[in-house]
Amino acid sequence: MPISIRVDPVTGIAVATCAGIVGFGEAKEGTAALWSTPGWAGSLAVWDVREAQTDFSPADAREFAQFVLQNQPAAPPSKVAFVAGRDADFGMARMFEVFREDERTAFRVFRDFDEAIVWLQSSRAGAA
Repeated sequence: MPISIRVDPVTGIAVATCAGIVGFGEAKEGTAALWSTPGWAGSLAVWDVREAQTDFSPADAREFAQFVLQNQPAAPPSKVAFVAGRDADFGMARMFEVFREDERTAFRVFRDFDEAIVWLQSSRAGAA
């Protein structure tokens, strides 16, 4: 699978690093793997796709958002960041952000990994 997941022992943030081509099937498998990652408290996560290329259509983004909403844990993550290097991946993640609306989870797309981590570690009460 082109997705590896590790939990930072200090911050508790799950970091899902993607490589190669990540399509709809890989995204579903990776998300399910994240939800069951040992040692993850289930609160904060970052998807790092800077070294990957997503293979998603707008319809895939909508369907993936529905998959997440229907299958996420009863207590979903409070914050999820997505870090994209390519314009197409950034745009598709923004589309997913719109389709995924769930007030229990703040979701934000970034181009810089460090900015994503700072946002994740900021007050969990606000999404900004």
